[in-house]
Amino acid sequence: MDSLIRIVNKLQDVFSVFGEQQLTDLPQIVNLPQIVVVGTQSSGKSSVLESLVGKSFLPRGTGVVTRAPLVIQMIRYTAETRNCMLKSNNIKDSENITEWVEFLHKPNLFYFDFDMVRNEIECETNNLAGNNKGITNNQIVLRIHTNRYDLTFVDLPGITKVAVGDQPDDIDEQIQKLIISYAKQSNSIILAVVTANTDPSTSESLQIAKKLDPEGMRTIAVVTKLDLIDDGTLQDTKDLLCGHRIPVKLGIIGVVNRSQKDIVENKSMDATLVSETEFLKTNYPDICTKHGNKALAHTLQMVLITHIKKVYPKLKIELEEMKHKLGKKLLVLHTPDNKISFLIGLLKDISRSYEDTINGNQNDVSVDKIIGGASIARIIQQKYLKTINAIDPLQDLSNENIAKVLLNTSGTNQSTFVNEKALQKILSRQLNNLIEPSLDCVELVRSEMLNILNSIDVRLLDTLRRYPQLNEDVQKVFEKLLEENVNNIKEFIASYIESYQECLNTANPDFILEIVKSNNTIQEEILAAANISNCVNEDPTDNHSTQHCFTFGKPIPQAIAQPIPDKMAQLKKIEINRIQMLNQLLSGLNNQEVTLESSEQVKLHRDLSLCYFEYIRKIVRDFVPKRIKHKMINSFLKVLDKRLNEEIFQTYLIEKKIDEVLLEDETFTKDRNNVETKLDAVRKALKNMVDIQYF
Repeated sequence: MDSLIRIVNKLQDVFSVFGEQQLTDLPQIVNLPQIVVVGTQSSGKSSVLESLVGKSFLPRGTGVVTRAPLVIQMIRYTAETRNCMLKSNNIKDSENITEWVEFLHKPNLFYFDFDMVRNEIECETNNLAGNNKGITNNQIVLRIHTNRYDLTFVDLPGITKVAVGDQPDDIDEQIQKLIISYAKQSNSIILAVVTANTDPSTSESLQIAKKLDPEGMRTIAVVTKLDLIDDGTLQDTKDLLCGHRIPVKLGIIGVVNRSQKDIVENKSMDATLVSETEFLKTNYPDICTKHGNKALAHTLQMVLITHIKKVYPKLKIELEEMKHKLGKKLLVLHTPDNKISFLIGLLKDISRSYEDTINGNQNDVSVDKIIGGASIARIIQQKYLKTINAIDPLQDLSNENIAKVLLNTSGTNQSTFVNEKALQKILSRQLNNLIEPSLDCVELVRSEMLNILNSIDVRLLDTLRRYPQLNEDVQKVFEKLLEENVNNIKEFIASYIESYQECLNTANPDFILEIVKSNNTIQEEILAAANISNCVNEDPTDNHSTQHCFTFGKPIPQAIAQPIPDKMAQLKKIEINRIQMLNQLLSGLNNQEVTLESSEQVKLHRDLSLCYFEYIRKIVRDFVPKRIKHKMINSFLKVLDKRLNEEIFQTYLIEKKIDEVLLEDETFTKDRNNVETKLDAVRKALKNMVDIQYF
C-alpha cells in the first residue's frame, strides 16, 4: 500500500513543472491527493512535521518563516536504492547514512546534513519569494529518503494577523489566499493543527477547515502542546481528544513535541518520542495508543492511501482531459517542416476562412456576439438606413429660402409656373444631405472588414500571432486592398448622387407616382397651385355620361350620379387622370395663362422638392448597400487570395525572406516549450497512474 503514496509523490514531481499554475490553472484540471498542513505560527506546526520526519530541518525564526508551499515527500528506501545512491556519489557503505534528501530544483544532488537542508530551503525561499518576507505560490519539493514510512504532505505558511518587520501590510490576506487555494481542493486532506491550551472555537486552522470542509469529511485535527495545560483541565482536553468538541471525521490526534528548551538543547527526536509516550501513558492511559506522533503517522498513511484509491478514477479522467487539451494546443504551436508549403497553405486558409466568416459559413458560430457578414449587415440596417431615413427632406429649407431661390433664379424675368432652374438649385442643396451618410457607411464597412480579420478561425489567428512580421504584412495587404476599393466606391457613390443633383427629370413616371402616393394635402396644393380644372368627364363623347369633380380623396358627384357598377374601375380611372394632369403640369404642357402669387409658387416648389427628395432617397438607399456589397465586399473577396499570394509569398520567395517572415515571437517559443513540458508531465503521470489500478 505504501507504493500508492510513492506514486502520488511521482505525480507531484511531474506536476511541479507547472510552477505558478500549480495553484491556479492546474488544480482546476488535475486535483492531486495530498495532505495540506494548516496552522498558526505559534501552533507547533513545524514541530509536528519534524517529528513525523524524525529530523530537525525546517527554518525557524520570528514572523512568517515558511513563505513557499513546501512539498515534503517521505520515501522509505530499500537496500538496493540506498546502495545505488552510495555508488553514484562514490560513498563507501556506512551505517551512519540512514537518511538523505533531494530537492527537485537541484536534481542529482544529495544532502546528508539536515542543517544544509534547512539552509537550502531558506535560500530557495528567498529565490522564489524575495527577501522582503513576502510569500510565493511556487512550490519547493524535497524528497526525504528514510527508513521510516512513505508519506507526503504540503507545509503552508503559518496563519498570521499582523505584519511584522518588513512584511507586506496584506501578508495575512496573502497567506489566507494561499492556504485556501490548497485546502479548497476536493482531493486535499486538511491537517488542522490546533493547540490544547486554546479554545478550539477560536482556532484559525479549524475555522478554515470548517469553511472549506463543513462536514469534516476530509479534515484531521492535530492537538499540540498537551504538556502545557493545567492539571485541572485534563478532562476537558480528554473530551477534546475524544472528538466531543471538534466535529471532524478523519480523527483527532494529540501529540507532544519538543519544547523551545528541547530545541535549544538539541534534544533528539527519538528521545522526544520516548518522552511523549510516557506522558500519554501517565495522563491519558485509556486513550494513549490512539495518540502521539507514531499514531499520527499511521493515521495519515491510512487516510492518504484510502483517499488515493477513492479519487483515482476521477483523477485519471482529469489527466486524460488535460492530455487532450495540451495535445491540441501543441498542434497549433508546432514548427512547420516545409516552410514554403506551410506559408502557401496558411495564406490560402486565411483567405478561405475570411470569406467563410463574411458569408456566414464558419465552423464555430458565435453565440455571444454578431460577427462577420452579419456585422456588416447590421451596420447597413441599424446605422446607415436609420440615418438616411431620418433625414428631413426640407432640412434647413424655409419658405423664405425657397422664395429667394425662385426670385434669384428668375433674374429680371418673372418666375415661370415651374421654375426648373430654381427646383434644381433647391434639390441640389437638399440631396447633398444624402452624400455624407453614404460615404460614412463605406468607412464603417471598411473598418468592420478589417475587424472581421480578427474573427476568422482562432487557430489561424494564433498562428499569425506566432509570426509578428507575417501578421503585420497580412494586415497591410488587407488595408491596402480595402483602401483601393474604398476610394473607388466613395467616388462612384458621390458621383452617383451628384448626377441626381445636376440632372432633374420631373417627368419621370416614378417621381409622378411619388406625388400620387404623397398625402392629399401635398397633392391638392400642387394641383391648386397649377389651377388645373378638377372636373373630368368619364367619357367626353358620351352626352349622357356624368361629369365628376374630384379631389385627391374620394370622387364627389357634381350632379346626380348614375350608379357605378365597379368602384375599383372608377378609382383606377381617377388615378390615371391624376397622372395625366401631373404629367401635363410637370412637362410644361400647361397652357393656362394664370399669374401665380409668390406664396402659391413657393408651396408648389416646396412640395415638389419634398416628393423629389423622397424619390431620390429610395434610389440611393437601395443603391448604396448594393454597391458596397458588389464593389467593396465581393470584389475584395475575389482578389484576396491572389493579392496575399503576390504581395506576401511571391515577394518573400523572390527576396529569399521566407525564414525571416516565419521568425517566431519569443513568447510563442516559450509557450511551445512550456506546453511540451506539461504534456510530457501528464504522459508520465498517466504512466504512473497505471500502477495504481492494481492496488
